[in-house]
Amino acid sequence: MKLRHLFLLTGLLLIYYTNAFSRNVQYEKQEFVYKTVKGHAIKANIFLPVSQEKYPVLVYFHGGGFMFGNRDQGLDIPLKEKLLANGYAVVAADYRLAPETKLDEMLKDVSDVIKWIKLNGQQKYNIDTAKVAVAGGSSGGYLALSSGFGGDLMPDAIVAISTPTGFSTANIQMGDLDVLNRPGPYDIVKDSVVSYGNYDSRMELWRFLGKNWLALYEIFGFDPAKEPEKLERYTLASNVKPNFPPTLVIHAKNDRLVDLQQVNDFYTLLTEKQIKAELYLVENGHSSELIKQNPEVIDKIIEFLKRQMPEIEVR
Repeated sequence: MKLRHLFLLTGLLLIYYTNAFSRNVQYEKQEFVYKTVKGHAIKANIFLPVSQEKYPVLVYFHGGGFMFGNRDQGLDIPLKEKLLANGYAVVAADYRLAPETKLDEMLKDVSDVIKWIKLNGQQKYNIDTAKVAVAGGSSGGYLALSSGFGGDLMPDAIVAISTPTGFSTANIQMGDLDVLNRPGPYDIVKDSVVSYGNYDSRMELWRFLGKNWLALYEIFGFDPAKEPEKLERYTLASNVKPNFPPTLVIHAKNDRLVDLQQVNDFYTLLTEKQIKAELYLVENGHSSELIKQNPEVIDKIIEFLKRQMPEIEVR
């Protein structure tokens, strides 16, 4: 089966919100470094329930078009608190951002943080390393899905929220690279690693590159219209194998950024390959906005994780 839908750059935008409601869940927060690249420490936050039991864990990847966002602001508070209340540890992980880092290296970050949890989580944080799930919204959802591409330390379950699931060369235009040499938002890009993106300047950069038809080039590191064969490395349809982890796909019927049809096609792909998959649809919202407008999806996530990583009591 081939996904034929346009990869929507704007579909990668994760809309963040602040929710003042708190359940007063008791937990411990720690920070750790899961890898260092060129002297740059790439970090994650871990939230631990107040319990002596061994914890299953969910690793969450923030959205932001692969160019902005960070571990502190990308994780939805209601989702985090409900997971903690149900005995799950939660990890909010940074990863290197474009254009300083290309998507191929971001996928390594995703794999490396899961590997770090699997190898170190029990000793350091009392994590049940046989119960490691991953999740993400928008572009972070794509990164979560990519963790199932293969390897010895894949997650045990995946949750993808408002996630673009198809890459295509249809209607792709390549902008003028000379634009990058002109004064403007691109001036913030240096020869260094960025893994904690603020919102104002990094989002301005993301919009600037999108407006000038250079965002995909800066994310991939090549022109997908001229070298479409290189897209296979990143296409879900080309990388989903029979051992792909059980997957919950959450999407809005009226998602204004990511077309529902490509999500339906991806779900069909999973079921045709006899992979455990669930598709949960709501009416409106994208990523954090979807969770805010449809808080019942949090219970759906908890129920899914309980089925895939049992022995946790749903509350």
